[in-house]
Amino acid sequence: MISIKKYSKNFINQWNDFVSSANNGTLFSNRDFLNYHINRTFQDYSLLFFKNKKIIAVLPAAIKNNSLHSHPGASYGGIIILKETSFKTINYIVSELESFCMKKNFSSIILKIPPASYLSSYDESINYILERNGFKIKERYISHLVNISSKKDVISLLTKRKRRYINNPAAYSQIVLKESDSFSSFYKILLDVKKKYDSKPTHSLDELKNIKKLFPQKCILILSKLKNKIVGGSLMFFINKKVSLVFYNVVLDSFRKSQLSAYQLYNCMVFSKKQGYSLVDFGVSQNPESSDPLSPKISLIQFKEHFGAKGAMRTVYIKKFKYDKT
Repeated sequence: MISIKKYSKNFINQWNDFVSSANNGTLFSNRDFLNYHINRTFQDYSLLFFKNKKIIAVLPAAIKNNSLHSHPGASYGGIIILKETSFKTINYIVSELESFCMKKNFSSIILKIPPASYLSSYDESINYILERNGFKIKERYISHLVNISSKKDVISLLTKRKRRYINNPAAYSQIVLKESDSFSSFYKILLDVKKKYDSKPTHSLDELKNIKKLFPQKCILILSKLKNKIVGGSLMFFINKKVSLVFYNVVLDSFRKSQLSAYQLYNCMVFSKKQGYSLVDFGVSQNPESSDPLSPKISLIQFKEHFGAKGAMRTVYIKKFKYDKT
């Protein structure tokens, strides 16, 4: 029999230990990461699933408009399970989650599922079971990942044209790329880039500094300098044992038409491979300027494909509950 308990601080060590060993656990499901937000509060309603007094699953979640959401402080999450969890057990967990939410009179459940390629061991059982249990696809995002373990040299993953740019010594002879903690300088460039699209960064400057403090080895900033002037930078999150996520990759407007942005991405790939990672995620490829914010941005996708990146789905599921008003 499975029991469900609401998360409390008493469970923090058990939670983090479980996430670190889970098949689909990521940095974004770590309790310290979920709590990093500054001036943003969520009604946390994370859940732990127990069988025989042992944790068999966790769900980072919060309550929003009487709906149980995958935690708003994470890019994705969903039901976190172990590699050895059987299909039958996953099905039981989903069923128990539904019953729990109905007893609480929640209006719906919304789950953000990461790409299957993120998993330590490939398994799309959760997606199948959710759909079989009446969950509908609410949103789908296209992300692009490159398998840097498929070739000995990262440069060979790039198209011939992109290789020619990267191997041009004259173009980058004066550019110095170096790991840095100068988040303030990087953030100024990030803000300018986002303003062009009438948007704001996902994180505030203080939040990025806090994440770096909490996870110094999992949050890496690499800046590009020209004659001691910062002209661009990339921020990577190492979200599990195999995936490096390039969350931000920006350059000064005066370098926008150069290949510096590409050079920075290539460097992220090289850096990640040296650290032992096998996948680099370049992030979602949606068009924020479109009337449909989920529509793909073809030019951005083509840019990523020059590095050998291929599409991967991030799926958001929803199940609405109907109650008898009588």
